[in-house]
Amino acid sequence: MLIIVGSRRDGNSLKLAKKIKSAFDNIRLHTEIIVPGNQKIHICTGCMDCDRDGICGFTDDMKSNIEKIKNEKDILFITPTRWNILSGDLKIFMDRLNPLFSTRGLKGKNMIAVSIGAKSDDLYSTEAALTSLISFAEASGMNVILDKKFNNCLNSDDILSQQTEIDNFINELKNKINC
Repeated sequence: MLIIVGSRRDGNSLKLAKKIKSAFDNIRLHTEIIVPGNQKIHICTGCMDCDRDGICGFTDDMKSNIEKIKNEKDILFITPTRWNILSGDLKIFMDRLNPLFSTRGLKGKNMIAVSIGAKSDDLYSTEAALTSLISFAEASGMNVILDKKFNNCLNSDDILSQQTEIDNFINELKNKINC
């Protein structure tokens, strides 16, 4: 499973990713965490050259990311909310997946979508980000097998106080990907 983390900080998103990776490592299921914000990734210029042949003209870390995604069935996207939407780093990453979109290379892959917000759920801090991830999956032919919102995560380690919710999510995730 690939875990794509939309925050370059060592905050709630990355802490959740590391907990998930540890749980899956314990059952010997290979997981890898990708943090696009810590990679060299050019912003998509919208040239649409990749629509012709499925190849982006940029030479950066997305080349290896795309190969990893091609070879993986289950992809977990974790985004912190920024102004109630997904992070810019994750949006840039998703834009650069257009070579896979244009060749239908995402079709049939499983997406797990997670948004993490600073506010309570009734203040809509996670809903729009989650909706963006799900819309991306649907447009690209991915199967959303699980989605989850974590709320009240203002400080960089607030998610650690939600251990029961994390454990329940990990167990549900294991069931969904047939571990």
